Amino acid sequence: MLEKKGLCKVLKSTYSRGYEYVPEGRMVTINGRSWAVQCDARDVPVEVSVQIVENVGYMPMDAMLVQKGEANQMIMEDAARIRMDFFKKSNGEMLTMKKIPVIFRDRWQLYQTEEGQVFGFDTEIMKVIDFKTAEPDTYMVASGSMGIWSCHGVAVYIAPGRFSWDDTEKINHIAGLDWENQLEHEDPVANMSLFDSKSDVPVLGEEE
Repeated sequence: MLEKKGLCKVLKSTYSRGYEYVPEGRMVTINGRSWAVQCDARDVPVEVSVQIVENVGYMPMDAMLVQKGEANQMIMEDAARIRMDFFKKSNGEMLTMKKIPVIFRDRWQLYQTEEGQVFGFDTEIMKVIDFKTAEPDTYMVASGSMGIWSCHGVAVYIAPGRFSWDDTEKINHIAGLDWENQLEHEDPVANMSLFDSKSDVPVLGEEE
């Protein structure tokens, strides 16, 4: 599910602000301030591993904060556990999301949850996902703090953008169109939801 070029690009842009590399058993988590990738260490693209080695000087075996121009900082075990608990629990239940085929202001890919909330995600960060080779399940944490794309044991977490009141009204108007009918019949009509009915979704941490 990971797109190596996209992940390398995001990692490079994050390096100046710092990112965390946290190995935990066979799993590894790489995260910046508004995104994270979590997967089996064997699923990390070789190009990404090479970039991490270039940044750190070696492949870290312990949790580490890596930032350009700064000495590498070890992350204490308790602090690393708190960070990992967020990804495992992430405030409880998740809501299924579906993509609205609109990119707002040439930057934000819109998604709508089964309860009608609308969120925008940075298209540059979303390039870490290879949608051509994978069809990930997509969720929003019930608190609205993080979108999740999950497929075959790989998970990508992206924080939604924040918008002004005017932009929020525009986004909600866009979401109010029946995009499924528009794409099929070229006739947008008022739409209650992109979802026919609510579906059961797993609690984060219970999904493989």
